[in-house]
Amino acid sequence: MTDAQTIVLGGMECDYDPQTHIATIYCANCSEQNEVEVWLDQDGRPEYAGFVCEKCGSFNTPEG
Repeated sequence: MTDAQTIVLGGMECDYDPQTHIATIYCANCSEQNEVEVWLDQDGRPEYAGFVCEKCGSFNTPEG
């Protein structure tokens, strides 16, 4: 990730690339790293619809 930042999602710090809008988020079920598209609103708050883990298939909600 170039020019990576850190954002907080569900109480956890995650690496975030503002150029690609990709954050590295860990699955709540199996702790696998997942690359998830995340957008920042006008106030800088992250927004995403949740994700399905690439390893275990568990759905991870935006709330963590």
